[in-house]
Amino acid sequence: MPYLAFSEAVRRLEEAGEVVSIEEEVSAEVEAPLVIRELASSTGKAVLLSRVKGKDYPLVSGVYYRRQPQLLGLGSLEDVGQRYLSWLSMFDNPLLEQVDKLSAIASIAWLSDHFPRVVSVSPSQFKVIQGYELDAASIPALRHSVEEDAAYIANPVVLLKPSRSKNLVVLSLPVGVLDERTLLLVVPPRSRAYHVIGEAAASRDRVIAAVLVGAPPSLQLAAAIEWAGSPGTLFLSGLLSGSYTPITRIVDEIPLPVGAEAALVGEMEPGDTRPGGRVMLEDGYLAPELPHPVVRLRRLVLQKNPVFYTSIIDREASDVVEISRWRDFFLLLYLRRFAPFVKNLRILPDDAFRTIVVSVERASARDLLKLGMFILSINVSPRLDTVVFVDRDVDVNSPSDILRALLRNVDPGKDVTLMPSQGGSRDAEAENYTIIDATSSRSKAAVEAGGETASRLKELVKRLALQRPSGF
Repeated sequence: MPYLAFSEAVRRLEEAGEVVSIEEEVSAEVEAPLVIRELASSTGKAVLLSRVKGKDYPLVSGVYYRRQPQLLGLGSLEDVGQRYLSWLSMFDNPLLEQVDKLSAIASIAWLSDHFPRVVSVSPSQFKVIQGYELDAASIPALRHSVEEDAAYIANPVVLLKPSRSKNLVVLSLPVGVLDERTLLLVVPPRSRAYHVIGEAAASRDRVIAAVLVGAPPSLQLAAAIEWAGSPGTLFLSGLLSGSYTPITRIVDEIPLPVGAEAALVGEMEPGDTRPGGRVMLEDGYLAPELPHPVVRLRRLVLQKNPVFYTSIIDREASDVVEISRWRDFFLLLYLRRFAPFVKNLRILPDDAFRTIVVSVERASARDLLKLGMFILSINVSPRLDTVVFVDRDVDVNSPSDILRALLRNVDPGKDVTLMPSQGGSRDAEAENYTIIDATSSRSKAAVEAGGETASRLKELVKRLALQRPSGF
């Protein structure tokens, strides 16, 4: 299956009648997110805003919402999952017997088909803007509330490379556009980006950053799978597409994957941050964040006639939420390999992805505690701080079902375990990880717990019980 550029994915949607075009001018300040949410929710189609007030480029959103992966060039979710499982299976038996060598050679050959490759591209395919012409404010980033401190691109793919290192970190996180030449990274303290930037600052090393807007679908999905680890996100992108990820050296400082609509390339100096502002999250709250690392923009690399892309922020009608469903499917495949008692799982957008709910069947309290600790250790989601285990008949996508299980089955003095966080926290009042056994098993082992466990349980119940306006 060929590696699909973002523009080709949008073209396929248009040919299938899956895009609604709006020709009237729309403001990126609050109005555009409202229009996109209403149209995406009512039609199930992507939304193309041809004219965004005060911006130089059109904007598309809802590309992934209610979409099947095959429409975006990835094949069915089952096919993509099988390729992912084939890769994982190669690590089952690291010590090979003689009879396995031919199989190992075949596996290595299969792997080599998916490693990223440097390709030549014609300079005429790109436009590079720099110097006095550079203006990030011309990009149609969105502001979901007048109380947000900046306009944000909700889910670009971000590449980070310390200047003195060969390591390249690829992930997806919100990026704010502060002015013509300044970007802000929203970096949760449990994300890989937080550790990369912190380590570079400690060694007084600058970090090269590239923000890909409208990344190829396979790369957009791979960037959401933070626990993949070695051999890296670019390899995983090729694996998920059934091909390889082509990269170009059109910019000397950092390799750029081919197929994105735009790349905003800049530098981060050690310690260069801006006080954290208020950022809209999926639970409808404006969350105060830690100081934002600042990216000083150096150049903007554009495809010809680019269409900018971003998800909106919403607990249902957004690309971020849809991609999270696909990510959770891969996480389920991963966990079932060593925890077959896991039946389903969901990282809850209603809770701004702070809580994962895992349905299980016939597992001991000790096994659940070990699994919860493992999930919290592997960067499943950068805001994740709570694991909830429920019975297999509980719908992990239903906050009301989860709330019912919490109220019926949880004794705060026995079923809630607190663990110290190693990577910071989302706010000053939540310094622990939490594991909650909300199954109906009567064989639960008692866990020593004080008043803090009860307060954390009440906090989670409050999150799930409150009915807030969706995304605004």
